[in-house]
Amino acid sequence: MNNTQYTKYLFDKVRDISKANPGVIRDTYGDGENLTHKFLIKELKKFKTKITIDYGGNFLASYEGKKRKTVVIGSHLDSQKHGGNYDGLAGVIMGIIVIKNLFEKKITPKYSIAVMGIRGEESCWFPYSYIGSKIALGKFDKKLLHSLKRTDTQKSLYDHINLAGFDSKKVSRNKINFDISNIKYFIEPHIEQGPVLEKKKIPLGIVTGIRGSFRYRDAYCVGEYLHSGATPFEYRKDTVVAVSMLVNEMNNLWQKELKKNKDLVITFGQFSTDHEQHSFAKSSGLVRFCIDVRSNSNKTLQLINKRFFQQIKIIEKKTKTKFFLGNQTNSEPALMNKKLIKIFQKFSNENSIKFETMASGAGHDASVFANNGIPSIMLFIRNKNGSHNPNEYMSIEQFMRVFKVLSGIIEKDLL
Repeated sequence: MNNTQYTKYLFDKVRDISKANPGVIRDTYGDGENLTHKFLIKELKKFKTKITIDYGGNFLASYEGKKRKTVVIGSHLDSQKHGGNYDGLAGVIMGIIVIKNLFEKKITPKYSIAVMGIRGEESCWFPYSYIGSKIALGKFDKKLLHSLKRTDTQKSLYDHINLAGFDSKKVSRNKINFDISNIKYFIEPHIEQGPVLEKKKIPLGIVTGIRGSFRYRDAYCVGEYLHSGATPFEYRKDTVVAVSMLVNEMNNLWQKELKKNKDLVITFGQFSTDHEQHSFAKSSGLVRFCIDVRSNSNKTLQLINKRFFQQIKIIEKKTKTKFFLGNQTNSEPALMNKKLIKIFQKFSNENSIKFETMASGAGHDASVFANNGIPSIMLFIRNKNGSHNPNEYMSIEQFMRVFKVLSGIIEKDLL
């Protein structure tokens, strides 16, 4: 098979392995993710790669170069529940095709080239992002191994790692199998999860930075269930009104910050009332919700978090309700390496390949590598229908355009 045919084969095969109705399910430390890892490792062995699997189940498949240092190409292999087939997977397959290309052309690159398949990036299975990349770098907080429970099984991360055949005890000691000091660069190809490249008909996004975030996943507001007709306005403790006020105030704050050219995204979701107590004839005494705030600036994140608490105090007083936010989870913003950005821009310009220089609104494993001192870059692939949904669609043609850039740079030893 040529590179295009083999690319399609890999995507189709992984879709079959993890197929759900609708979309795909590649659950963190579950069957979908495990089977995908096993299949891709088997494929990588065809190209004389050296396979290393760490204690948390991440794999590194290395193709030897002239120098000791290694350029790692990779991404995550888990998916959202009923997600699309391309999120994460595209980055790993891109690395495989790069190595296949070198192997078949009998090219020995300047640096060794490795493909990394990363575990547990999505936070829908365990309420925590970047599990695999933090384990790979020896940066995972061991306290979380027992406290994090998978949302469907309620078993701990510690148990799931062991059940998948890996070693939670060594993960808890931050034991690592990979020689991190040997990584020259980390490159993460990934579908763009927004509409920019598709709307502009541009094949390549060269990413400058990745937004950080803070999140309250299990927030709720408590008031009082009262008769909808018999309770005057001044006596109500209506949680629907209170949470709606909070959403409105935070939305207004978002717009004000955007007018100041601040990078910011605020998203509320997962609203629900108590199905056992809510009624057409009652004001609501309980509303559950979550909030996700993202920015490329730590200063902005801190400001919005402060304003969020200020608004809650004002609304509690006005509505006679009480907010409970639960634990906050967060991630750090990350800047991509300027040297790598310039290399990809220069090569694209010289080869008449259109590109957009852009920030990433979504979080990615590359941020963990970058924030731990490893020069990193992300390459976005044009993609239709957004992401984290079954309709996610990246054409093989668009994938091969980005492959042409990455493989060209590696073949010509431009890194």
